[in-house]
Order: sequence, then structure tokens, then C-alpha cells
Amino acid sequence: MKKSYRIWSLLPILFFTLFFAGLPTFAQKTSVVPLGQSIQIDLQYGAVFLSHDVLLTDDYWLRTGDAIHQVNDQTITNIEDVKTVVKDKEQIILQYERNKKMYTKEIYSEQMLKLLPFLRDATEGIGTLTYFDPTTNEFGALGHQIVDHTSGITPKFSQGSIYLSSIEQIKKSIPGKPGYKITSHQSNTTPLGGVNENNVYGVFGKLEKNALENIPRQQVDIAEKEEIMTGEAIMRTSIDGEKVQDFTIKVTSVDGHVFQFTVTDENLIQKTGGILQGMSGSPILQQEKLIGVVTHMYVDKPKNGAALAITEMMKKNP
Repeated sequence: MKKSYRIWSLLPILFFTLFFAGLPTFAQKTSVVPLGQSIQIDLQYGAVFLSHDVLLTDDYWLRTGDAIHQVNDQTITNIEDVKTVVKDKEQIILQYERNKKMYTKEIYSEQMLKLLPFLRDATEGIGTLTYFDPTTNEFGALGHQIVDHTSGITPKFSQGSIYLSSIEQIKKSIPGKPGYKITSHQSNTTPLGGVNENNVYGVFGKLEKNALENIPRQQVDIAEKEEIMTGEAIMRTSIDGEKVQDFTIKVTSVDGHVFQFTVTDENLIQKTGGILQGMSGSPILQQEKLIGVVTHMYVDKPKNGAALAITEMMKKNP
């Protein structure tokens, strides 16, 4: 069966610079199923955005993040709409939005050709599925927001899906050069579920009813942030095909809703060098409770990472 291959990074910043404000502790849910599967996330914008600044004339720029809503008075929602409307047209009128203000610009076909390579209507990436609530079918993944890898912006999306992916190869992390996963997923497969939210605490949505029927679903208790301790813990993630494995780590410091850790599992270090891009979302367990989610790594020390308390992630909003 045909496979599509992608190499993407979903770690938005590779140095630990996050600050999370103190907020009320999550208390609505007491147990979930920790997962660790590698997933591909597809987000459709429902609009067309500029991924780069483009100079249309000697003094007229379209800017990164500008959203094109109409072309020749026809509403457009994707790049194919744009191509259809401008086909065989010499003069083209763009209506676009910047900073919540609407603008109109008349351009010519040669300028449109210059613009087309920088239009985006979707983004995609890989990460790790964190948890699943069997009572509601809700899932959480990543532990941080998906940002468009080309433009660096986070446009609103109209719909999104997640797909189970398989790890085909590993590029090891070395100091100064983060490693990554090379993944594949079968074309035209049914998505595991749909995405409802993409915010600073992760990607959230609902799984299809039978999406995890062949995957073990052992529920564990959710630890409050006060229960997170320094010392040994387990990181659950996927580095080989679709297999999920547990690897030992050591929690080195805890500061409110965030904590830092070091990979101590020699098998993982030998294969990956430590933390890889795409491991964000990997659940962390301690004393048989789910305590947090991997969110970031240190570029110069790839064995070291940072994590967010699971109770904070599951609030879904800061």
C-alpha cells in the first residue's frame, strides 16, 4: 500500500523559556488512559494565508499572515479555489485581511504567479498522543500548540484530523542538533479522530468509537502537581513502528506546573540520543500515576527535557 513520508518538527521552541501562571487545579477527572502513539496531525485553515512577505510591486507588500478572503469578488477557502478563479485572468482583484482590517489590491497575472508559491491553506506535523478518556472519547496530544512550520504563525483552523503513524527511521539527537522521527501513514486511511482545539496546552479532540480497539487501554490515576517528585519516572513513547514502549527517566526539578527531567534509559539513549522532535506529547508516569507530558527539549543537552503537569494540560486553556 502506498505510504506518504514526512519529516516535521512540532517542538515550537527548543530552549526551556516557558512560564505558566498559577491557576486552579484541574479536578474534574481522576483517571485516563496514557497512550504514547505517534500521530500525524492535519489542520485545514478554511482560508488562504501568506506564509512569507511578498513584494507585489515596487512599494506594495503582502505580509506573512495576511488572509485572502476573496479573489475577483469570489469567496475562496483553499488554494485550489484561488487557482480556479485566476485561471486565464489578466487582471485580478484581491480582498485580504490584515490585523482585522480589510484591504483591496488589484494585481496582474504575473504578480499572481509570484504570489502562489507562498499561499497556505493547511498545516501538518507529527507528535505523540498523550491521553484518552474512555468515558467521553476525548483525547489530548502534544502539550503545546501547533505553529505553522513555514510562517511561524498560528492561523485559526476550520477542521482537523489525527492519524496513527509508524516510525520508519530515527535521526539521533546530538548536542546542538535535535534529532527527529521519519514517519509514514497509509494513504486514504480513516482518521483516529477529529481536532477541536489547538492551543498553548496542546491539541484536543475526540477519537472515533473504535479507533483504539486493538490498543491496550489501562486507566491510571491522574496525579496532582503537588504529587510530582524528583526521582525515577517513566516516559511512554514510540520509536519503532507503531510499538509503544516505556523508558526510564529521572525528574530532576519541579517548579509548580512544570518540571525538568533527564533520560536515563540506556536503550533509548543509544537509539535516539535522548529526546527527539516529535516526542512532544509523550506521557510521563510516576508511582503508577500520570503526572505530566513531554513538551520541550534542550538543544545542547538532548538527554534533558521539560514537561508540563498533566493537570495543567487537561485544563486545555491557560
